[in-house]
Parts: sequence; structure tokens; C-alpha cells
Amino acid sequence: MTEVVMYRESICDVKWGTFVLLGLLALIFGIVIMFYPGITTAVLVMLFGVLIIVLAFLALIIALMSPGTSGRPTLLLLAAILGFIVGVGAILAPQFFAAILAIIIAVVLFVIGFMNIIIAMSEKTFPHRWLLFIMGLLSVIFAILIMAYPLMGAVVLFGFLLGVYFVIYGILSIAAGFSLRSIKNEYCKA
Repeated sequence: MTEVVMYRESICDVKWGTFVLLGLLALIFGIVIMFYPGITTAVLVMLFGVLIIVLAFLALIIALMSPGTSGRPTLLLLAAILGFIVGVGAILAPQFFAAILAIIIAVVLFVIGFMNIIIAMSEKTFPHRWLLFIMGLLSVIFAILIMAYPLMGAVVLFGFLLGVYFVIYGILSIAAGFSLRSIKNEYCKA
């Protein structure tokens, strides 16, 4: 019979410095994105295209090296061809793929925001959980804004909104970290 070990993390076990470090990185990243939204979008789209081409090349190699007894090599070959088309398309039509990338990131931001809101509402013992709620609400709002305007000025909108999001998220994360530090100093003395 296997034994289930449950670990419950208390507020004294949470590392406040992680929130502060994450906040500082988000703040710096957001400022850079806000000053260079076009370059940021172009770099992201190009990296996406290169990544897809590399993955397509690997799928092609695996397809060519696989024994032909099953349908797997054929599916890998089709995936490789599709990957090459998408990768080259991302490099040749960056605005179209920037809009697609903006929608994908908006979905991720929406999920992150929704999770932050759920955690803030369900964790009654978490101090200053309103900060987590605001971070979640901010994520959901920015996700909806990005989804509403993916084609209209995708480069500027995407870069600017993502930069503002990271700046605000970074400030809130730093505030949450120092808030946690003050709670730990008061209640978690060994």
C-alpha cells in the first residue's frame, strides 16, 4: 500500500524574495517592451518562425528514419511540411503571425488572470490577497483588450499592452513580496 504524504505550505515557507525578483524582472521587461514594441513583436514572430522550422526539420529527420510499417512516418512528414510552411509564413508575413501570437498570449494571460482570481478568492489565509486579485483582474482585462484588436496595429498594440501589463504586474509583485516579508518578520520568527 502506498502512503500519501501531504505537504501544506504555510506563509512562513513562502519565499518573499521570489515575488520581488519576479516583479523586478517583469518591470524591466515591461519597460523594454514599451520602448521597443515593434522590435519586440518582430523578434517574437521571427523566433516563433525559426522555432517552428527547427521543429519541422526534426520531424522530417524522424519521419525519414522511422520504419515505414506504421502511419507514423507519414504523419510526421505531413507535420514537417506544415511546420516548414508555418515557419516560413511567420518570417514572410510577420504582421499576420503577430496577430496570431497576440491572440495566443492573450489566452495565456486570461488563464493566468483567472487562476490568480480563483486563488485570491479561495485562499482566506493568504495575507493581502487583494494584490493577487488585482493582478488576476489586470491579466484578464489585458487579455480581453489584446483579443479585441489583434489585427489593428498588432505590433504597437501588442508591444505596448504587453509592456504596460508587465510594468503593472511587476509593481504589484514587488508590493506583494515586501508585504509578505513584513508578515513573515512579524509572525514567523523562529
